[in-house]
Amino acid sequence: MATTFKEGDRVQIVDREATPDDVKSGLFYPHFRGLTGTIQKIYPGQEVAVELETESLPEAIAHRHGDVQEQMKTRWLDGLSEEARNRLSEQELDFRLRYTVLVSLGDLTTPGKKAGAASTRSASEPSAPKSAAAAPAARATAEPLPPRRTSAELDAAEEAEIQRRLRGEKE
Repeated sequence: MATTFKEGDRVQIVDREATPDDVKSGLFYPHFRGLTGTIQKIYPGQEVAVELETESLPEAIAHRHGDVQEQMKTRWLDGLSEEARNRLSEQELDFRLRYTVLVSLGDLTTPGKKAGAASTRSASEPSAPKSAAAAPAARATAEPLPPRRTSAELDAAEEAEIQRRLRGEKE
């Protein structure tokens, strides 16, 4: 593989047929083909956790993901006291459910590049989601996204926030 990926890189899962080895490893499924996301973690053995962009999901899956996200947000907010809810900032209220998959490093490519394998979608399969969410996805590829923070950076920021709150400092 000519491209070397690192945590925070925006990637696309290649469009190819699943093989018997994929079934054994569980690292590739046909419904992953063509999805885009950001690398969250690279594990030994060429396994990669990719947080998928909701806009790249097929319409039915994106709709279901949105429903589950709203249900979980409602359940979380209902579990808080009124006082705790009122103290939440706008950022803390922005509940986002991540859609993360584990794939092989060899099944990733840079978005917009042709994958090494030829496209194997049949005429009956959609090549892109046909939803209102597809328009933002097209704009997202035109504008470079800022790199996502790595797990270590997120952990450090979380620890700093916890320490700040323990000291009683305001934002």
